[in-house]
Amino acid sequence: MIKFFTVLVFIIAGFWLFGVIVRALFTRWLRRRAEEFDRAAAEAQKEARRRGRREGDVTVETTSDAATDKKVSRGVGEYVEFEELSVEDAISSTERRPSEL
Repeated sequence: MIKFFTVLVFIIAGFWLFGVIVRALFTRWLRRRAEEFDRAAAEAQKEARRRGRREGDVTVETTSDAATDKKVSRGVGEYVEFEELSVEDAISSTERRPSEL
């Protein structure tokens, strides 16, 4: 019986130690990723200042004329007429008997 509890304690301690190690490694990895992100953002700001742009300025550039072409021709689809109804009209139309329609 004592061997069972000893093994159980070692298994629990092993899982606890594994969790501590994984948590420490994840924290280290996350900190490195944050530092890389900060470094990239600082470099992008330096590049923007070097180009003479202010932060927040937006420049839209088109690389080809294909972006302005229509994807679907005008002949595709059909026109559907519709009529907007108020809530009262919709309620009164559902309350009608089928013979009234």
